[in-house]
Amino acid sequence: MKILYDEAEDTAIWTLASTHALLVLLDDYVKKNQGARPIMRDFKVMSEKILGTCYKRYALTQIKSKYHRMSVVYAKFKKLINHTGFGWDFDNNTPTCPNNVWSDYCKVNPGANKFKYVGLPDYDMNKNIFEKSNAIGGLAYTSVNQPCDIDEEEDIEERFLNPGILPFDADKEAF
Repeated sequence: MKILYDEAEDTAIWTLASTHALLVLLDDYVKKNQGARPIMRDFKVMSEKILGTCYKRYALTQIKSKYHRMSVVYAKFKKLINHTGFGWDFDNNTPTCPNNVWSDYCKVNPGANKFKYVGLPDYDMNKNIFEKSNAIGGLAYTSVNQPCDIDEEEDIEERFLNPGILPFDADKEAF
């Protein structure tokens, strides 16, 4: 059996700080590589960066396994927030619903109860990393984003309909 990158050395247990550091690295990777998924050599680079920031060494298989576990947790959370009867509390980043809907959902989806009061930490990063297709550009919008006000909406629409054209301000421009 081939040993991958110091896998024989002692490896660390995942902490909140190292999990967050991995999320930040994954988020940066996905943004820089236009949504591409990391492969083993990318996990090696991430392992070194986590060692440099969190002083914890993770084997490549640990990082790859953590990545896959985080994707499963994200999929469960996404299923929950897309379920009919659930709303979203923007202040606390948690799903909302009547207690009977929550208990019915948890009966069918064991493990969902952990999201009731804490939601999914770093939801936006998880969304960027694990969404199968990320909307990009001026009209990108998801159901859990805060609605924009009318001025923002008009600016977005104007930029979308007239790309590369700067707005004209008659008060500032002189002929």
